[in-house]
Amino acid sequence: MITGLRTLAIGAGLAGAMTLAGNPAPAADAPSCRVPAETFEHEPALPRTLAALEAGGPVTIVAIGGASTLGRAAALDSQSWPARLEKELAVRYPKAQIKVLNRGVARETAAQMFARFARDAHAAKPDLVIWETGTTDAVRSSDVDDFMDVLQKGIADLSERKTEILLMNPQFSRRSDFIVNFNRYLVTLRGVADISEIPLFPRHEIMRSWADAGVFNFGVTGKEQRRELAIRVYACLGQAVADMITRKQATGAEKPSP
Repeated sequence: MITGLRTLAIGAGLAGAMTLAGNPAPAADAPSCRVPAETFEHEPALPRTLAALEAGGPVTIVAIGGASTLGRAAALDSQSWPARLEKELAVRYPKAQIKVLNRGVARETAAQMFARFARDAHAAKPDLVIWETGTTDAVRSSDVDDFMDVLQKGIADLSERKTEILLMNPQFSRRSDFIVNFNRYLVTLRGVADISEIPLFPRHEIMRSWADAGVFNFGVTGKEQRRELAIRVYACLGQAVADMITRKQATGAEKPSP
């Protein structure tokens, strides 16, 4: 019964996260949804992917994740955040041949996602894999040590193939955060990314900042309103992920001269 309630809460809460306050312009054009550059300043860069983009490609990116990667709230594959990421990168690098392959499957744990790496990631020989995970593990209260172990295995597996990796943590919703303990999985994702020296796209924190700033209203409204506004949120996320991928380098504090 608890698991059922959690699943319903996640569905409603994350759908509610797609509700935008007011009646704004499309998110891709709205300065309020722009993520400050300093958000990513301490994250490792993705130099091989960036170099391939600058060289004109071809560049293949695989997005592996759950329902929010699939873009289910928008009801259109073309409006998912991976699709918006592809469009955003194409605008920035018009000479590059860019493919962002959406390999989202709803309600999968990290272990289930890892189990399909060979089919959904390796087969495409990607330059970069974006691995969005943690939501279903949190809903199901998966063992955190097991969650950490599968993350490390997945990272090692991709690293052996010289594939760059970008982890992405779960969405933020006040309702789902009230019912589900996401914190343990957020901390684990952060720790694994740091130890592995790979970047983490902090989607949870970014969406929380949007909510706190009043850009997004997490109340649930009509189905069509949620769908339309999900499209805007995915556009914002696609833009932010593109910003992170295309940084020249991580800009942490400079070391003092000897």
